[in-house]
Amino acid sequence: MCSKASLCHARFCRMLNFAFDKKNRILRVTVFGIFASEDLDALDHAVLEFVGREGQVRSIYDFTAVEAFAVPHSRMILRAQQPAIVREQRVLVAPPVVGLEASQSFSRYQHEVGERELVIVADLEEAYAVLRLRNPQFEPLER
Repeated sequence: MCSKASLCHARFCRMLNFAFDKKNRILRVTVFGIFASEDLDALDHAVLEFVGREGQVRSIYDFTAVEAFAVPHSRMILRAQQPAIVREQRVLVAPPVVGLEASQSFSRYQHEVGERELVIVADLEEAYAVLRLRNPQFEPLER
């Protein structure tokens, strides 16, 4: 079943869910399934639209439900060398095995081109701690 906040394809549904904590101004993006190049493009587009409406925010990108990464390493490098869309503090919750190396590589390339460091953590609790959040109130966003 696919909702308005997802990208549906013939064989499976890759989902990108967005939620926003207005009080703390934090965007949380949760990614499910197989993360492919089209999803990277969709993620960038959706975050650009959000920042255009709401202004700059801090962000959490939760990839713990990603089953596999299908983005070529060369494509990740190219994206990492572009400016970050979110200019404030960014935290990436990496899946235990599947995406840790890709996440670290992305962060390293972002740092090399002068972008603010992307903090990589193991779970949402750690992400909340990095952002000093207590009792966050994330509300789902429709896209």
